[in-house]
Amino acid sequence: MYKIYPQPKECSFGQEILNTSTGFKISLDDDLQKECKASGYNFFENLSTLFKSDGTIPFNVSLASGNKESFKIVVDAEGVVIKAASAAGLFYAMEVLKQLRDQTNGNLPYLSLFDEPALKTRGLLLDVGRDKIPTLDTLYSLLDKFASMRINHIELYMEGFSYDYEEHRYLFADETPITANDIKALNSYAKSLFIDLVPNQNVLGHMEKWLATPQYNHLAECEDGFMFENIYWRPPMTLDTRNEESYQFVTNMLDSILENFESEYVNLNLDEPFELGRGKNLEYAKKHGRTKLFMDYVKKLNSYCRAKGRTMLMWGDIVLHNPECLKDFPKDIVLLDWIYEGEAHFESHARLLQNTGLRYCLCPGTSSWGSLTGRSDNMKKNIMDAVDCSIRFGGEGIITTDWGDLGHWQYISASYPAFAITGLYSWSGIDGQLDCARWFCNRYIYEDQSEEAFDIAYDLGNYYVLEQAPLYNTTLCFSVMSSKYYFDSIEEFDLKMDRLLKLSANIAKTNGIPEQELVINFDYTNLCSYLDDLSLRISKLNLNSQEGILIKEEMENGIRMVHHGAKLYHSLKNHRDDKELLTRDLKELFILLDDILKKHYKLWMKRNRSGGFSRSSSHINHLLTFYRKTIKELNN
Repeated sequence: MYKIYPQPKECSFGQEILNTSTGFKISLDDDLQKECKASGYNFFENLSTLFKSDGTIPFNVSLASGNKESFKIVVDAEGVVIKAASAAGLFYAMEVLKQLRDQTNGNLPYLSLFDEPALKTRGLLLDVGRDKIPTLDTLYSLLDKFASMRINHIELYMEGFSYDYEEHRYLFADETPITANDIKALNSYAKSLFIDLVPNQNVLGHMEKWLATPQYNHLAECEDGFMFENIYWRPPMTLDTRNEESYQFVTNMLDSILENFESEYVNLNLDEPFELGRGKNLEYAKKHGRTKLFMDYVKKLNSYCRAKGRTMLMWGDIVLHNPECLKDFPKDIVLLDWIYEGEAHFESHARLLQNTGLRYCLCPGTSSWGSLTGRSDNMKKNIMDAVDCSIRFGGEGIITTDWGDLGHWQYISASYPAFAITGLYSWSGIDGQLDCARWFCNRYIYEDQSEEAFDIAYDLGNYYVLEQAPLYNTTLCFSVMSSKYYFDSIEEFDLKMDRLLKLSANIAKTNGIPEQELVINFDYTNLCSYLDDLSLRISKLNLNSQEGILIKEEMENGIRMVHHGAKLYHSLKNHRDDKELLTRDLKELFILLDDILKKHYKLWMKRNRSGGFSRSSSHINHLLTFYRKTIKELNN
């Protein structure tokens, strides 16, 4: 039987096929035509890429009532009838016809179909603020993919020097940021695909790049840095919210960004202000509370957004951990609640937010960051839970995040399964079938006639299961390589692993995940066998898409990274008492990592701008130094 992605709400097929070879005679509702024109969507051009449009078969498009993005399609002996509630609905109807045409040699099966989304907001957030900034061509290509997945909300997360703030350009002359012209072009293109490109700028925490400069260090809550969770020292990250200069600084940044976007929304983030009320404002916080310090800043920024005609979005971590804030929380702000573990659940937060009457979206993750190639089962469970709770408890939708922590090493293609799964469940609800996303990705993303690519990508993201490590928001093979809890001796490596386990235990406790024994039962041989099998499967792939060769290369280098992390952990744990064996291992690891980095640079440059690569690679170069140093010590 024919397949349609995302899975439609109602659909029945007839036995017959409509032969479209003679071409269609088009009739398009005037109001829909005006709406298409206003968005930049050329319906007639779209149709002509699929079928002959100078024929005699009736193709009638009319305006319907109902959900804004809903549509009906009837194909029978009389021709084609589309009833769409908006130009967006018409666009999605044409995507359905494209998929069916491709399964019938250019014709169309008889059918009757009705479809509408389960959720209003079906979004993705891409991190362009941590080292890796895609080229304009890459972003155009991603928007095409997202539109075909019926994603209608995209945010490019910005922190640091990822945007070309003209008055601050002298501070980051070596960077390659997104420019105002880039945003204007992307905004127009996204609009034509019925995607809302939403401005996103952090304005409280995660300000470390700015606060590291002598020009702006004085705006920090803790100018000299702070002790993070009594584990390690971190540089200043959070603004002094009671300093009027901080407010002027961030609103000047926002002024330069917002003029390039048409969206009615703006995401100011406001998450993880770790030092808030613990430095310059310590006495104020003791007297009035940290939440008042936070809420005063929130309300001030919300007034700014209202004056700009924008609806403010922000993360809900502070508010949800201090629910007393909710009773007088501004009703026009949209709260974003993030949880990234499949074992945790959104339900308690969603119930609370529904009871307050506040607008909110739930935000799962792709699980690609901190993992090299993903954590697929975790990702799927996490996204399904977000969709389910948003539907049941009155959420506006979901926004799946794709972060770039600790160097942003993962390739964007590692997140393709997560993007498609987001599109599937946010449109069809959790009854959508994974096979639907599998078919779509193999046919339109990978263009793989063997229909193996999706499963390989998904399985590549499941290596973490074999690590048997009680870690959250990361994998063992990534974390052992990362700069988090830097080590330059085997003794410090042991300390690093202890800290990672304790951090994951804290994450589990915060998210209500049942406590586990903090023991890693790593089977190196089993994991290597799994990776070798995946490598063989990848070698046999023949992807016909324009980026097919690139996707294969990214998969291959991703596996090499995982192999490297696995061998590093295995060697330092099991070969430390055998000087000869450990020396051999470290020499092999040095060569492997150097080769990985050479390939990684080439792959990086095929999709991304050059600025940020050196900073990204600094998160892993410490290992090369460690290998040289330790080999030298072992030989003495």
